[in-house]
Amino acid sequence: MKIGIIGPETTASVIRDLVEQELPDVQLVLRCSEFFEESAAVAEQFQAEHEVDALLFTGPTNYAYARRRLSPTIPWTYLPHNRVSIMQALFEATTIYHSDLRAVSVDRYEPEMLTEVLEGAGIHGTVIHKAPYDLETYEFERHLLDFHREQYRSGQVSVCLTSMEHICSPLLEEGVPCVRIYPAKEVIQEQIYHLQVRHLSAVKNQGRLATIAIQFDYVFDDERDLFIREWEKMRYQNEFKERVYSIAQRLEAAVFENGTGQFYLVTTREMVENVFLKGNENAKLLQFGQRSYKYQVWLGIGVGSTMLEARSRATMALNRAIADRPGTSYLVESEDSRSGPVATWNGDPPDHRLERFTQQTHLSVATLRRLAQALPPELESLTAQQLSSRLGITLRSTNRILSRLEEAGCVTTVGKRTAGKGRPAREIRISLPEELYRSDSV
Repeated sequence: MKIGIIGPETTASVIRDLVEQELPDVQLVLRCSEFFEESAAVAEQFQAEHEVDALLFTGPTNYAYARRRLSPTIPWTYLPHNRVSIMQALFEATTIYHSDLRAVSVDRYEPEMLTEVLEGAGIHGTVIHKAPYDLETYEFERHLLDFHREQYRSGQVSVCLTSMEHICSPLLEEGVPCVRIYPAKEVIQEQIYHLQVRHLSAVKNQGRLATIAIQFDYVFDDERDLFIREWEKMRYQNEFKERVYSIAQRLEAAVFENGTGQFYLVTTREMVENVFLKGNENAKLLQFGQRSYKYQVWLGIGVGSTMLEARSRATMALNRAIADRPGTSYLVESEDSRSGPVATWNGDPPDHRLERFTQQTHLSVATLRRLAQALPPELESLTAQQLSSRLGITLRSTNRILSRLEEAGCVTTVGKRTAGKGRPAREIRISLPEELYRSDSV
């Protein structure tokens, strides 16, 4: 897909760098306009030449200048400001200009959003001076420049915040602390995906739309070290995310993240059928997501005439997969569809069950194998002292192993055995997973 970028060079370069690194299937055509008033003419030129599939404005201001003259021939959108962008700018204001953020001047941002971000960072009571001008004001940018300059020089504010290069650069040259707010990475990705979906919907010869709903989960709570547990979660999230985006590129799909455990891939039915299903990508993803007993993944595929219809059916299919079992994917093509799973990956093979058992007992596989060799299946019961002799370790070490096995429910007391003087010894039966007796298990 080819997208035309309209806006200042500084912001356009941020978009270009992100797309080159993370969205290789998207091509950009940059026509940088340093003056917002020129945005309409640039957009009209793009539309007249039919060179691109969609238009992306770098911010609300240049979009506002062009919107009255835009035609519906190609999809278009703009990069809105969000809390992440503002947080990045506030961090820059405190680290570079050492601002205490007690008072700031802004032009294109609502004070309510700034206050919410500041209070979320634990900063309360900031006075926000907002420029009293809009796009209809004659010589709009000159008025904004004068406003920020006067606010700082009169001691009203310690730093100025703006999204406009023509405001930021002159102020910095004059020695006025000014931070330019750039669109956050997440906002750029979201808007590009939005354009991809609208483009897919508009292309007639690509057939019906399809949505793949992916949900994954993980259980690391058995790890006692909180730091290690959180690190494992983050690593799994990143690994799974990379796999999803890799598949999305092969499907020429737009990706939407819903929280930290769910993705929606929007593409065409043809891509789902010929690449995702026939190429066995769904089974590969299930296998990757279920490679340990700690991980679980489900897939739902929906097909429809519109994005909303495809997503609704994908959610229906995902719910069926979740109700079935982990490692399952369902396909729904109509509201009354009752199709079975299109791919299933056994999420609990023998090596996973053995891994789970080692986690549960906190005993190594090597220790468990030695234990299995000392306890042949035909052995009905024995005492701790007898087990100690069979293992060739001290009674104290044996009791420690038995304590962990007992916590896991693997030890049953079947009686007591008396041998001369002293207290009777407890006679026990130990149950171990059958995988430990197999030579091909991990």
